[in-house]
Amino acid sequence: MVEGLLIDAEYVTIGNKAVIRLWCKGEDVFIAYDRNFKPYFYVLGIDEEVLEKAEVKTKKGKVTPEGYEKRKVKVFGKETDALVVYARHPQDVPKLREFFSQFGDVREADIPFAYRYLIDKDLACMDGVSISGKEVEGKIKSYEIERIERIGVDFPKLKVLAFDCEMLSSFGMPNAETDPIIVIALKWGEDEKEERILYGEEREILRSFVELITELDPDVIVGYNQDAFDWPYIRERAEKLRVPLNIGRDGTAIVFRGGRPKIAGRLNVDLYDIAVRIADVKIKKLENIAEFLGTKIEMEDIQGKDISRFWATEKEKVLAHARRDVVHTYLIAKELLPMHYELSRLIRLPLDDVSRMGRGKQVDWLLLSEARKLNEIAPNAIEVSESYEGALVIEPERGLHENVVELDFASMYPSIMVAFNISPDTLSAKGENLAPEVGYRFRKSPDGFFKRILVSLIEKRREMKKKMKEMSEDDPRYRILDIKQQTLKVLTNSFYGYMGWGGARWYCRECAEATTAWGRYFIKTSAKIASEMGFKVLYGDTDSIFISKQMDLEKLSAEVEKLIARISKELPIQIEVAEIFKSIFFVEKKRYAGITVDGKIFVRGLEVRRGDWCELAKNAQKDVIEILLKERNPKKAIDYIANKVEEIRNGKVKLEDLVIYKGLTKKPSKYEAIQAHVKAAKKAEEIGIFYPVGSKVGYVVLKEKGTVGDRAYPIEMVESFDGENVKIKRRDCYETKKIDKDYYIDHQLLPAVMRILERFGYSETKVKGSQTSLDAFFG
Repeated sequence: MVEGLLIDAEYVTIGNKAVIRLWCKGEDVFIAYDRNFKPYFYVLGIDEEVLEKAEVKTKKGKVTPEGYEKRKVKVFGKETDALVVYARHPQDVPKLREFFSQFGDVREADIPFAYRYLIDKDLACMDGVSISGKEVEGKIKSYEIERIERIGVDFPKLKVLAFDCEMLSSFGMPNAETDPIIVIALKWGEDEKEERILYGEEREILRSFVELITELDPDVIVGYNQDAFDWPYIRERAEKLRVPLNIGRDGTAIVFRGGRPKIAGRLNVDLYDIAVRIADVKIKKLENIAEFLGTKIEMEDIQGKDISRFWATEKEKVLAHARRDVVHTYLIAKELLPMHYELSRLIRLPLDDVSRMGRGKQVDWLLLSEARKLNEIAPNAIEVSESYEGALVIEPERGLHENVVELDFASMYPSIMVAFNISPDTLSAKGENLAPEVGYRFRKSPDGFFKRILVSLIEKRREMKKKMKEMSEDDPRYRILDIKQQTLKVLTNSFYGYMGWGGARWYCRECAEATTAWGRYFIKTSAKIASEMGFKVLYGDTDSIFISKQMDLEKLSAEVEKLIARISKELPIQIEVAEIFKSIFFVEKKRYAGITVDGKIFVRGLEVRRGDWCELAKNAQKDVIEILLKERNPKKAIDYIANKVEEIRNGKVKLEDLVIYKGLTKKPSKYEAIQAHVKAAKKAEEIGIFYPVGSKVGYVVLKEKGTVGDRAYPIEMVESFDGENVKIKRRDCYETKKIDKDYYIDHQLLPAVMRILERFGYSETKVKGSQTSLDAFFG
């Protein structure tokens, strides 16, 4: 018997037969093979005669089922007959699925073979396995599985290696056909000794890279956008220089499946895939994510566009830049990976696949695992696009408010789903639970598919939080439990969105509509109760309300407790105090800023958290917010803005504060209405820089004739800036232009702050001249 952590699951073909291969880590890394598991899927509503005569002709011959059997299964809780069709090889499944779809309802034919194995055997990546079987020959210790079972592992201990590449381009974006890799930086631990900066002759850089991976033997390799850029670039350069990229644990080369790199026995995680789901960071640059997570290191750095210039004269600056990037990558991995280890364990799949999934897909896989335990077979996902009424918003009161309490309906939507048994299998015209407004009904019993899973997740989280209360925050077990409970919270809160997601297997528009309808009812009822008890309801949205009462904080807290008790008695929901604000102001729905009684500033939905405004505007708005909240002095805020205008007029601004970023959702050539960032992207092509779809274009607006788009220049074309004059790089020359100060005052600075100050009774008048009085500036 051998035990270890299950890292990855895949299959290999041996003698025309698909064999499950599990990568595990105990004291050493080992492999476990299972030759007895067969690919299969379900078919409903066809005669056995169709199965016996089934045959699909292909260029390579005939494809037929290997066999079938009858089985009782459940479809939305109702027992029914199904045929289980076995295929000879996983690659035969798509052909057989297409054939049988002509005669009946084919189910679960799209589940990858290795993941089907994990579900059926009740195994999970990032959890333990106990294996009985004989040892077989191989480069790595290997076993033939006779029996396998899941065993609990407290938390995985994996070796993580971060890497980052720098390329030398004489013009524009680097091209793998012509431009060499000049640096590969690596980091695998906390100590500076656990870092390596590879540079010199390119062939030796690549060879050393491969040797170092083999020597360090990491379980997880991380980078930032390496799947789309670094790995394809490395592969092309390695092929050109004939350097084998044999970095798999079994000595095999990295391969690309569906455009994604796969390394045998190692997990390749692109941190950018995780970062795109961090909504609070609009521009997903490496340093921005590091700053958001609190892992940014402060050191002098150069811009990526300047690497070619510095490589010839000040090489150490390029090496420092590479080190900074790889340290950021490693520290980001330390912050983001633990939750994804737990997500991997909960939904069973390998970490690299889980990190690429959106929340909907993660819930999908969790449901597939739970459905197997209940003998429920999954529906097929059908892409739909339907809209329905969302959450209730109570319009915010204008002005600055003091001593405001935010009440939060804890996990409102999951609680509603549990309280009213909302699930596709409980939806019934005869149901006892009637949803307000929309009129859908749900049976009270038995418990629905969704309710059973949600109750299990909520109970597990409650137990973890109970244990955490008994521990010190310094206890290492505390952090592990915190990661686990946060992961459960993420999945639990994703269920409502999943029901209304068009790609969900268990998509149910009625369930989603009913959930939001009950949510609106809860907010209305809570606001009504609050008003009856003498509170002023300042704002309400989705799962929270903001209330105030003219009294000191101590008395206010006591009154709020009474309100919570009454709401909890009348509604099946847990309600708690989210924050107590010393002062707060609302700009409009979903946009507000406040300072808590302990001095923490909250900003929601304002430009300081958006990327399509320059730093100058965002910082100015941030400072105005602080002045209003901390000092409650609108006039001081106006004075501050007047000074900012003068700084722009006098050229006392930095270039980086004027850059505006906006994303490309398609190729620049595909846009019909040409926006400023699209025109800037097209200008960048003039100097050999091509923005991929999904990237952010950074541009500045200069003073010349034409629209804003005509005057927008990509930051890559800016060679220098002195506060007034901008030196622009063209293909064969340089041009000097002026920054458009009026644009930054009238269309960046003022709109960003005026939407706040207008709520305090101020209005904007046009700025005239470089010396402007407050009276002329604000009327």
